[in-house]
Amino acid sequence: MPQTFDIVFLGTGSPLPSMDRCGAGQVVIAGDTHILVDCGWGAARRILPAGISAGQIDTAIFTHMHTDHITDFPDFLFLRWTWGATKPLRVYGPEGTREMVEGFLMALRRDIGFRLKHHAGKLHPDGIKVEVTEIPTTSSPTRFLEMGGLQIESFEVDHFPVVPAFGYRVLWDGRNVVLSGDTSFCESLVAAAHGADVLVCEAMNAEMLQARITGLRGMGRELQASLFEDVPSYHLPTADVARLAKEAGVGRLVLSHLIPPIPNDGPMVGQFTAGMDAVYKGVIHVAKDMERVTIERKATS
Repeated sequence: MPQTFDIVFLGTGSPLPSMDRCGAGQVVIAGDTHILVDCGWGAARRILPAGISAGQIDTAIFTHMHTDHITDFPDFLFLRWTWGATKPLRVYGPEGTREMVEGFLMALRRDIGFRLKHHAGKLHPDGIKVEVTEIPTTSSPTRFLEMGGLQIESFEVDHFPVVPAFGYRVLWDGRNVVLSGDTSFCESLVAAAHGADVLVCEAMNAEMLQARITGLRGMGRELQASLFEDVPSYHLPTADVARLAKEAGVGRLVLSHLIPPIPNDGPMVGQFTAGMDAVYKGVIHVAKDMERVTIERKATS
């Protein structure tokens, strides 16, 4: 019987405000191991409703230092601590991860002291600590973490001027999933995703984004419209996502980090993916916050 290999999506949105979708965040579950991948705005509050105990998460990895991938990390630290963590959280990520973690812990320093005094002897002092490892930048997948049979590899993607930015490949029980992180089309992602059972990929619908830009200009919001015009330079249009999935020969495509964010249900889901199935013939799924997706072995023809 296959061992548990799931991804729970905590946040499937982007920096753009959304009623349905929080900032980027997932939990990879491999057997009894739980790994947090990014923790953007609102992602921590999704953990318990998604059926996960924060105390189960002893490892976190980050793709890059954009706010929509990191700003709920302090809330996660406290949630994990008050859920009974007794050992430091291990954190991995690109250059800049240590500065991010140390900055948050400095901001929390007084509150940590207050909690230890108020709940004397109840909260373990090691449960709020963090051990950071910054991962070297490589163009091809390079293993940086192994726990039992679980292996995680990092590779650089093109999110310029955000440098470095990483994607990850996770291997477990004879299956593998690739997480794109935020990126434009790049050969390192195509190579890392080659033959993957599942590709979890960011996606931008260019027409929907342009409609937002036009609407902002109609309201006289020129600055916001011009900022939105910068977005396509370092994100993946849905047409390119489909091409990438086809070239890499992935078994299943799951879209997350949606730009612009759309409601969970209704006609906009089909509009967002329109035309992708003409290029990529596999299953295309648009993830929702708090949804659990099982990583299944790619079908062989």
